[in-house]
Amino acid sequence: MTGFADAFREVRSSWRRRWTIAVVAFAVAAFAPLVFGEARTADLADGLYLACAAVGLAFAVGVAGLPSLAQGAFVAVGAVIGAHLLAAGAPTPLAALAGGVGGGLSGWIVGYAFARLPRAGFAAATWIVSWLVAFALQSITWFLGGSQGIVVSGGPTAAQHYELALVVTGLAALGYLALARSPIGLRLAAARDREPAALALGVPVLRVKAAAVAASGTVAGIAGALAVQLAGIGDPSQYDPFLSFRLFVVVLVGGALSPLGPPAGMLVLGLLSLAADAVGRLENIAAARAHTLLTAIMLLGIVSLGWEGIVRPERPARRGAPGAGPGRMKPTTLAATALGKSFDNVIAADDVALTVEPGSITALVGPNGSGKTTVLRMLAGTIAPDTGKITASPGAVARTLQSTAVFPTLTPLEHILVASAGYRRRGGLIRSLFATPKARAEDAAYVENAQRVLVRFGIPHELPAGELPVSDQRALMLAAAYATGASVLLVDEPTAGASVAEAARISDLLRSLRAEGLALLVVEHNLGVVRSLADRIVVLDAGRVLADGSPDLVAADENVRAAYLGRSAL
Repeated sequence: MTGFADAFREVRSSWRRRWTIAVVAFAVAAFAPLVFGEARTADLADGLYLACAAVGLAFAVGVAGLPSLAQGAFVAVGAVIGAHLLAAGAPTPLAALAGGVGGGLSGWIVGYAFARLPRAGFAAATWIVSWLVAFALQSITWFLGGSQGIVVSGGPTAAQHYELALVVTGLAALGYLALARSPIGLRLAAARDREPAALALGVPVLRVKAAAVAASGTVAGIAGALAVQLAGIGDPSQYDPFLSFRLFVVVLVGGALSPLGPPAGMLVLGLLSLAADAVGRLENIAAARAHTLLTAIMLLGIVSLGWEGIVRPERPARRGAPGAGPGRMKPTTLAATALGKSFDNVIAADDVALTVEPGSITALVGPNGSGKTTVLRMLAGTIAPDTGKITASPGAVARTLQSTAVFPTLTPLEHILVASAGYRRRGGLIRSLFATPKARAEDAAYVENAQRVLVRFGIPHELPAGELPVSDQRALMLAAAYATGASVLLVDEPTAGASVAEAARISDLLRSLRAEGLALLVVEHNLGVVRSLADRIVVLDAGRVLADGSPDLVAADENVRAAYLGRSAL
């Protein structure tokens, strides 16, 4: 009972006016069958099932940033499975569950196959999937019985289907909300905003993107299985590629970053469809063509005007509580020997050897093109060396990127939660979806830890990271790398373009991390910062180590002076 009481208090404290409006609208909508006839109620139920599928699509489009045009295909998969089971006499819940499993597996396959592509490529690939499924339904007759379809008899009445569709759509919206605020949702948002930075923080980008498409496919499959029973027949013509296109437009119209957006978009599209029917009758245009034309015009308007949807997202409040947050790996020595890397005929690294000890700062210096970033990427595991060996404990190394690379739509607190998510034990899909007491307790402990990290690094909590000053963004990148729990930090040009005061701030933070026992490898062009910070300096020249030793020893090296410094002094 304590868990339920805590959950109730959390819901009450985070309640918003828009949720009151949504609950009231939901309650009022439940009485629709008393107002409309059976035929109109069936139409409303069918629209709600499509709204449910659109909510699932919004998770992929909004949170994950994947412009999927295959949602109609996942609806079709659920409908095929549901139609066969229902025709064989299976109960409605079993058919819906099987349809969801089929849609989810299809989504996982599509996500894993195409999530590596850029967004335009992902949209094109999923659009082709919709066409392939539509052709299969038309050509392979046993899928849905060919042109005659599969007859599905019995089951709930139209009014009962309407109430079921309303409940399923509401549950889908709650599921969206739970997943979007979960560690999985934060990791997806980070990958959506800036994938290289997410990878640098250890986010398994491909896996979480595939999970997002699988989740959207699961919701679509459930909706498809229930909708085919409502229709009473599995008709291949209902699942043409236009269904995916229509669902995509619904999400964009209503807003992809809120679970209330897709139902709002479906309502708008429904009202405009009535207008299209009227125009079609006046101009003697077939209703289907009028709807297609209207939807295409809406998409053009959305794209050209930069429309963000009817329902805008609200940033959730995150509250901390005392508890065990993420730990930190034991002090680790990072050692590399004989590293070599070539890109075509360009040798980026040649027989590079270096060691980074706990409680020390090693500076890696050299002119542009000397191979510093390539070496850093090999040490971080982003690229594999052609030759040589790197020794470090698994997961012990974290890296910051060369340019300022924060996630602009996430708050600093959410940055730290993304970075520390790899240590979560109760932040998986199922626990997050059902917001179990242990998952909520763990989340509160991690929020508390994230707040402590931000205080230590002097970063404000509340603003989106894209609105922070550049100095705070640089500090946030360092704080996020620290929050991964890694014992070795690879820091790429932390003071690039910084003022004297900003460089001093970053230098102080690096010293404090060294005092904590971390091993730091810092790529830096500011020689004053290098001299004040480094315990050891490694100089690269055309991919080879030119000098390696203490600052005084390297500064006195004539080869270093001749090659890099000229008359300057290190």
